[in-house]
Amino acid sequence: MLAIFLAGPGTASAATNITFGIAPAVPAYGATATFSGTVTPGGAGHTVDLIADTGSGWTILGSTATAADGTYSIPHQVTAPGSYAAQTSGATSPAIAVTLKPQLTGLVSGLQFLGSPVFLRGRLSPASAGTLKLHVGARIWAVAVGLDGRYRAKLPTGHRGLFTATIELTPAAGYEATQLSRNFRIRAPALALGARGRAVLALERELHARHYVLRGVDSVYRYDTYEAVLAFQKVHRLARTGRVTTTLWVRINRSGTPLARVRLGNHVEVDKTRQVLFEVRRGKVVRVVHVSTGATGNTPVGRWRVYMKTPGLNGHGMYYSNYFLRGFAIHGYASVPAYQASHGCVRTPMWFAPGFYSRWGLGTVIYIFG
Repeated sequence: MLAIFLAGPGTASAATNITFGIAPAVPAYGATATFSGTVTPGGAGHTVDLIADTGSGWTILGSTATAADGTYSIPHQVTAPGSYAAQTSGATSPAIAVTLKPQLTGLVSGLQFLGSPVFLRGRLSPASAGTLKLHVGARIWAVAVGLDGRYRAKLPTGHRGLFTATIELTPAAGYEATQLSRNFRIRAPALALGARGRAVLALERELHARHYVLRGVDSVYRYDTYEAVLAFQKVHRLARTGRVTTTLWVRINRSGTPLARVRLGNHVEVDKTRQVLFEVRRGKVVRVVHVSTGATGNTPVGRWRVYMKTPGLNGHGMYYSNYFLRGFAIHGYASVPAYQASHGCVRTPMWFAPGFYSRWGLGTVIYIFG
């Protein structure tokens, strides 16, 4: 039952009727709505209260006085659905059931390239306004909403093209359905030495995630990026170009970290057929780098151990050398072509050699596979 307040001494005469309305009819959550109407008989000085029951009984939310013609207007920031009414001395208006339109925001973030993580992030206010679903093409899936109303939905990036992501609210009681759409375009541009920008950054992140070694993830297609691409092409037995095409983007996107031949313990593996080196920890590949072994196929196949290490550059151009049999070593060298070219050692890029030298000590097991 709505409470009715009686006029006290000195107030305007008691009203016999009060009308009540709201604009806009469906306010946005947290926005200011205007509650208004007319008190009959008219006249200035009638006190009008805005009252509401949003789940815990009727409460006065605000008050005003009527104008000379009996009209009143009460602005109020609406943050809860429920029953709203107006009362004055001698009369209470019919209640209006107020529903709210939730606030829903969304922004696409991430590097929009094939295979890269791209997200639709935003906020639902209030968080209790309902549940969210994401539509991309024919795919539909639920999206979790945090206690603060924030959400993050990963978008599909397995195909090139322009796509639309639509986040849709299935409303809880007292709220209106709403949705928003955002377009995103997934690209797979050709890249080569000298390229720079967001596409290179996306490529480097994808290679790094699969443990292909880079000097840095820095948005510039330098020789380290070229060599990481070369290592990927070697692992997957592709043409050794060091360049990225649309087809290669697809291959990278569909690939994972390569598997060790010996899936146990800490060691180094050199694959002469594919001309790559794997650093293996606990049986899993943690780094992949392209190498060049003996031009005549004379790099010795077998299981060896590092028996001697020499830092820096020697008179033969060998940089940070790890010897595993007689004069055979894994070392940095100024020239590391995509094919077998050494005198029998395992050449690595110069920038890679000092780190490799420091990570692997005397006694390290080296597997050379033919």
